[in-house]
Amino acid sequence: MLSRTTIPLFLFLCATASIQGQSKDLSVAELQRVVTASLRAFIDDYVQRDLGPRGLLREESRLQPRYVREAARGGFVGDRDLGRLTHLDVLQKLVFYGERHPSVEVADVLLDLAAVGVEGEFLDRQSRELREIGHWALMRVPDQSVWFLILRAAAGERVPLLDEAREAARRRRARLGRAGADEAVSVGPARRVAALRLLGQRGLPVFRSTLEASLLDPDPRVRLAAAESMRPPWKVSAVRRVADAARNERHPVVSQAMVRLLYAMVKRPPRALTGAQREAVVASAMTLFGKAGWRTDMDLVDLVEAFPSKAAIPALIEALDLDRPTDQLVAAVNRRASPLLRQRAGSLLRSMTGALVPIEDAQAWRDFWAAEQDNIQVPAQLREADPSGTRVEFFGVPVTGASIAFLIDTSGSMENPPAGTGPVTGVRRVRRARTRLDAAKEQLVLATQAMDEASQFYLLTFADSARTWTVKPIRPGSRVTRGLTGLLSRLNAFGGTNLYAGLFAALEMEGRTFGDAALPKIDELFVLSDGEPTSGPARDADTLCELVAEANKYAKVRINAVFTGVGDGGALLKRLAEENGGVYVQR
Repeated sequence: MLSRTTIPLFLFLCATASIQGQSKDLSVAELQRVVTASLRAFIDDYVQRDLGPRGLLREESRLQPRYVREAARGGFVGDRDLGRLTHLDVLQKLVFYGERHPSVEVADVLLDLAAVGVEGEFLDRQSRELREIGHWALMRVPDQSVWFLILRAAAGERVPLLDEAREAARRRRARLGRAGADEAVSVGPARRVAALRLLGQRGLPVFRSTLEASLLDPDPRVRLAAAESMRPPWKVSAVRRVADAARNERHPVVSQAMVRLLYAMVKRPPRALTGAQREAVVASAMTLFGKAGWRTDMDLVDLVEAFPSKAAIPALIEALDLDRPTDQLVAAVNRRASPLLRQRAGSLLRSMTGALVPIEDAQAWRDFWAAEQDNIQVPAQLREADPSGTRVEFFGVPVTGASIAFLIDTSGSMENPPAGTGPVTGVRRVRRARTRLDAAKEQLVLATQAMDEASQFYLLTFADSARTWTVKPIRPGSRVTRGLTGLLSRLNAFGGTNLYAGLFAALEMEGRTFGDAALPKIDELFVLSDGEPTSGPARDADTLCELVAEANKYAKVRINAVFTGVGDGGALLKRLAEENGGVYVQR
């Protein structure tokens, strides 16, 4: 989710001073060209990993990235800035000028900045930060010609006037003999994704037709951006278009976005949408059930739970049988389907019908439906269903997934004695663990011993960095328990607490692109730690939670958190669990 990026006061003053000082020597048009060239070179250097945005400017002029030379020509970088300002500071100064003196050329390169990383490592923290800077810079520009450029970019059109600049950038990279010469300036789906987000954020009625048309684009990334960008107020015609698009969508991630958009539309419906039309929308969406992956099916269950429809019952019955894929893509997505889908579908069926048919018996439900469908009256509001129990627990938290990852803190403080508050898993007569890490090891062994043989698990740890101890998933069993005990004996408490690295590894963020259908292999994550982050590139709660929310938006990994420390250090873990459908405990 994008959040407004503001320019600190000292950068505002620096930028204003640079602009005022340089305006005597160069015209506004010349400075606009300098800003455009500097920003293009900055993006080029960043994409090619020639600079880190938070790195300081070198004091030796000959060692500066190419964009610095361009910026210095316009007075945006002076000798006093070398070794003092970061590349991100200079970028903010350039962007600030572009906001104050917009042009189509400046807007075009700002759109490239708002598209950085969309076709690469989408979840990279630095790329996200650069995208936000470009996005909000354009949002603050009211110029009509700029928004016409954005509208054309969202529709997939190119502005011929700007093709020469892009071609010059491509030729420059080719002369340097670097790979990825065509990637220096983004002209593909990334720009369309960035432009669609801007149109959605601006929310003008004139943009709606472009957003709706993009729901049917051949590129799934464009369809995803369109679905994520549509905002109320809705029209009945728009609800119908989204329902039609969702019914024919097969991409696992895009289908989730479509279903969630429909949920938002029927939750805050247009005034003209009748109850019968709403029920038809829900019934239409349910035709997607079983055709785009279990995660989409989980979102469809959310839709039906909020807006019960008798027409959804046959699809829910089929959800009890997880071996029902219709093509290879769905088969791959459903190979490790979460048992939570079956549990939720079964509980929902009981709430809608009042029947006490065993949840796991799909055929019994089919027989019940065949015999009683004419007599069933689905209530407008459902009673809260009781979730199915489980005999597997980790520190007292039920293990409900089929593919589970345990992310264990091994920082130096885990050598301290356990806090010892609240119940744990296992027999009470077991000798009290000496350290917090020992307690985590014992609970992990107990949990894996009780797991069903059809499930699987991974073990990851984090201290100053993260480590994945089980590259391939492990299936429970007596032989595995012996091996796991030996592996756990190698874990020692040492170093800082880099929670960012641990979450990055557990949720498989590296290399994830926008709209990537290759989501994490897990459906449940247990995070155990005894304190707040002390190392890593991201330590504050807002940044970490926003990053996890973006990574987990469509992965639907249930994140549970166990805090083994004392005091208020578990606030971040509690927030992670609450925002990702999990349970938080302090032990």
